[in-house]
Amino acid sequence: MRWILLLRAVNLGPTNKVAMKDLKALLEGLGHTEVKTYLNSGNATFESSSRSAKALAEAVEKALADQLDLHVRACVRRDAELAKALEELPDLPGYVAITVLFDRPGSGALRAFLDSDWSPEVVQGNEQVLYIGFQDAAKTKLTNVKIEKALGVSCTARTPSTLRRLLS
Repeated sequence: MRWILLLRAVNLGPTNKVAMKDLKALLEGLGHTEVKTYLNSGNATFESSSRSAKALAEAVEKALADQLDLHVRACVRRDAELAKALEELPDLPGYVAITVLFDRPGSGALRAFLDSDWSPEVVQGNEQVLYIGFQDAAKTKLTNVKIEKALGVSCTARTPSTLRRLLS
């Protein structure tokens, strides 16, 4: 089964540095095959017989901490899940990002979040992803930290073009 790995907050400035060759070696050391890394942002694809995204993510997080002294969250999704997220991408104004939720938020928290006025940003989504159209991404108040606090789950954002590259 083909999986996609998204690491939260790596290689963004001086902290949480990880070389893609080290990430590839780490994933291969966990027994995964067909490992490919993308860009320099903690994106990777791999094949694994595992059926549990949660178990895969936990193993990656533990290995990152133990082997590379890197303490970051990992999100693992089946390629079909991210392909579906791209298929359902609404037409949004501005700079568009797909925020992948690491876990399912409570339905009340998600509904309250989606019903909130995030102007000037436009937000849509479901229990797996949020679609955000940023009017001025550099000045937005709708950060991943704010999303995580509101929903009670970790998240990481990618552009649609990055997700398309990971799926190709």
